Amino acid sequence: MKYLVIGLGNFGKTLAQTLTDNGHEVIGVDIHSRNIEQIKDRIAFSYIMDATDPLALRSLPLAQIDCTVVAIGQSMDHSLRTVAALKQLKVENIYARALDTTHKSILEAMNIRKIFIPESYAAKLFATKFADNATEELL
Repeated sequence: MKYLVIGLGNFGKTLAQTLTDNGHEVIGVDIHSRNIEQIKDRIAFSYIMDATDPLALRSLPLAQIDCTVVAIGQSMDHSLRTVAALKQLKVENIYARALDTTHKSILEAMNIRKIFIPESYAAKLFATKFADNATEELL
């Protein structure tokens, strides 16, 4: 499958690398060149761009993408603007990271049904492992 990962901070970078390691083609997008530099050799293509700009997004091969992940974790505004730009361009299969329940509610109002809050998921997973292995090393 071909994935577009927008936002290559800690979460997005790990996601993109893992998808690549699992045999998928990944296109990464970030507004910060330092994030691109850290991953550009590990993924198929990388672009430095403002993903909130529909004109910039049009330069990507959106019709060839199977799944787009908006993994922006620093700014709710940038995340929502990016999702809005993707919707404006009729991108179908959008997964979006939410920073909190308010962000999740707004994404739901935008008809995004594939929403995740990675910190909540990680905390629940850690708590379960911790409870099951309280005397063992977790990591």
